[in-house]
Amino acid sequence: MENTINFVDQISLYFEKVVLWPFALLGAIIIFAIGVEIINRRRRADAVDYYDTTFRSELTGLYPHPTHWPEDLASHLRTRLPIMREAFEVLKGFIPQKQLRDYNIAWNKFYDFCQMSGAIDEKQAGTAPSAQAEHDPKQVFHQLVTDLLAYTDQFKR
Repeated sequence: MENTINFVDQISLYFEKVVLWPFALLGAIIIFAIGVEIINRRRRADAVDYYDTTFRSELTGLYPHPTHWPEDLASHLRTRLPIMREAFEVLKGFIPQKQLRDYNIAWNKFYDFCQMSGAIDEKQAGTAPSAQAEHDPKQVFHQLVTDLLAYTDQFKR
């Protein structure tokens, strides 16, 4: 028992004689780090929400269920691409480095599809029905958008 009291006395004497500013500095750094983490989490949540909202609102009638498929998909999507590109860039800063390459590839496939969808529609007009089912633009489009939106799922858990 006396040994524990002696130990506690040593610790209390240490804190009486030690300079306290390093502990105050450490406390301030920890509080600052916690504040930065809270701000970054809020920014990430806002970016995820902006990304999802932008894609879902710009692709209304096309995704997830193609209810209003336009005659000229390429021109329909070209007017919406700059807004979706902005949402893509905002979220890009929060994508983990190991997923960044795949995220960029998913966007490039989506972008290329949006630019080339007019040519795809024209090619399919003269192809056999089995070839059309194989490269159905609605299915391809749905998969591309699903791939892009999958990157926000990791932040929603």
